[in-house]
Amino acid sequence: MKKQHLNILMIDDHAMILKSYVDVLRVLESQTETYHFNIEQAHSIMEATATLSEGFKKRQLHMVLLDIGLPQYKNYLSGLDLGVAIRKDYPNCKIMVITGYNHYHLIQKLLDSVKPEALLIKSEINPDGFKLAFLDVLQQVPHYSKTVRKYLTQIPSKPMVLDHYDVLLLFYLSEGKRTKELPAVLPISMASIERRKRKLKDILHLEADSSDVQLLNRAKEEGFL
Repeated sequence: MKKQHLNILMIDDHAMILKSYVDVLRVLESQTETYHFNIEQAHSIMEATATLSEGFKKRQLHMVLLDIGLPQYKNYLSGLDLGVAIRKDYPNCKIMVITGYNHYHLIQKLLDSVKPEALLIKSEINPDGFKLAFLDVLQQVPHYSKTVRKYLTQIPSKPMVLDHYDVLLLFYLSEGKRTKELPAVLPISMASIERRKRKLKDILHLEADSSDVQLLNRAKEEGFL
């Protein structure tokens, strides 16, 4: 039987994680007569965009494995923006998002904007789970890990009233960044950041002088983190 050659781009800023994915696929390759995987790796958005523009002009891109927690590069605020661009530029490409973030609104944003064929939470998968998800996607079967499936069955307690920058602002604060450090990771001014924080406090029914800790605690209570 002639093997099907599939071109795959893996994007994650942790080299050991990429190696673990490659190892699983090489074992799968050796166990089947069906597939041969041509694997490219990128460790940043910059590397990924270069690989896409240089390596897939004439070659079909069959699948992308994407981590959304990538540092900003040019107009791409995170891996989420990169995923949106890949979905637009390579509409027939299958996208597996594998992320460490399990916040409801980020998951909802991913499902709505990237529309991945698989969405996996890193803490919930092992090599066998990754292999199963990968095979499901190849067979046109969507695959979501446990937390994602739970969110899909829930009705949000609040409508989505936050935009992408609001969600990222909360996320970076929850990761320990101080307000004065946010302009380095968000392409908006300090004045805009302060306005957004005031808006978030108003949405979450907090006093204007509430601390960042109070803001984050209320955001978690309301399901925004």
